[in-house]
Amino acid sequence: MSRLRLVLLCAAVLLLAAGLLLPRFSAAGPSGPGDNVFFLSDRGIDQVLRLRVRNQHDSYTVRQEGGGFLIEGLPMEQANPEYVQMLLEESARVEYVAVAVSGKPSLELYGLDRAQAELSVDYADGEQLALLLGNEEPVSAGRYFMEKGAGDVLLMKNSRALRFLMPLKRFIHYEIVPFARFPSPLSAVKRLRLSGRAFPRDIVIEEVRGDSAEDMRDASSFGVATHLIRSPGLHEIDQTECIEVFASLTGLLNKDVLAYNCTDEELDSYGFNDPLAKAEFDFQIDAASPPEHIVLRVSLYQGDYILARDDQRIVHRIENEAFIRTSYEKLAMRWFLTPFITDLAGLALEFGDDKYIFSFRGESNRDLEALLNGKPLAVDRFRKFYALLTSAANDGVLIEQPVPETGPLMSLVFSYKDPLKAPDTLRLFKGALRRVNVQVNGRTEFAMLQKYLDVVKTAAAALPGEDDFATDW
Repeated sequence: MSRLRLVLLCAAVLLLAAGLLLPRFSAAGPSGPGDNVFFLSDRGIDQVLRLRVRNQHDSYTVRQEGGGFLIEGLPMEQANPEYVQMLLEESARVEYVAVAVSGKPSLELYGLDRAQAELSVDYADGEQLALLLGNEEPVSAGRYFMEKGAGDVLLMKNSRALRFLMPLKRFIHYEIVPFARFPSPLSAVKRLRLSGRAFPRDIVIEEVRGDSAEDMRDASSFGVATHLIRSPGLHEIDQTECIEVFASLTGLLNKDVLAYNCTDEELDSYGFNDPLAKAEFDFQIDAASPPEHIVLRVSLYQGDYILARDDQRIVHRIENEAFIRTSYEKLAMRWFLTPFITDLAGLALEFGDDKYIFSFRGESNRDLEALLNGKPLAVDRFRKFYALLTSAANDGVLIEQPVPETGPLMSLVFSYKDPLKAPDTLRLFKGALRRVNVQVNGRTEFAMLQKYLDVVKTAAAALPGEDDFATDW
């Protein structure tokens, strides 16, 4: 694997701006007031010239160069600055809380004959400190350690030994995609394409832009929508499902890092050349930042879900996230067409030879007037009937091979006031047992209960008179 280096700026102003360094501690420092803390070294991070670490997992070097720190062996940009900061602080400020044993102890008793970690630190004043880290002390959960060449076995807090003991890959950030600073993830994802073996058809979801007349025109088929599914078919999103999917993409965390600095061949061996799922999306972290295009590829490897982002060449282990589990039928809103009445110029409903032509007057809901076949119709009756018409909803099952269509059982056409908005058409055809197949604007994807057709037909026949009609189906 290629060896990359992470550059940590340590100039005071830049470090403070990046939030990479903690303030200098007092003598009580991180141990808190009243604790007995002693020091082999009590320096600032900027006094560390070089740190060498060898543990059961890796050997690596951190060195100060050109006003920054270079950490060899890590992918640049992806290191966790908090962990790196702690590593440097714990190298500059070496604490112990007790002398476990003085003199010349048996190193085997403390795991120091085969140390779990060895480190040496070169400081700016010319001094060097070399340490051996041994076993965990079972009572206090501290860590035995000693200075090379000294006779005393010391005890440090285990929390200050962890960075020296962990594999280098643990310094890679667990945050794959940062958390967005919006109240809803719907504001953070502008466009999403889902593809891969988990998705028989690519799914494309796009934000409805308020400054786009075309977007607003398309969205008017559904009243109001924040995002639309553009492919395979045009649908309003199901907000509950889409929020879960978008939330799984923003603030995406790993469980572990499987590999890093991978070659193309190594990435292919994990299955990323034929991914289970691929998510390509435009992500905006906050209102002041421009969108960033992100590509995530997911594969299954030895029973785990693994992921690679962009060209970072890191393989993360992740949970079975919502963007992997979702499907087209879950993402599409169940209701087919739900335009606002006030956007309509007319409405045409047909059952064979029976035709119901609705027209409207007025510019708002308050002054709306409805006409049926040219005759005035009580607005309250029409509103009730319109709520029934727009309640047409799929049963959640995608039709892979629709039954051949012999002729529509019902046709419903929404005509709009906007001359640039094409009419929306919903047609019902005979489907499976007690089902009708639904064709929206020439595309048949879903079915629904035939009872909808029966209830609409009965209600339409009652509409010109005064008898009440049912709307439940």
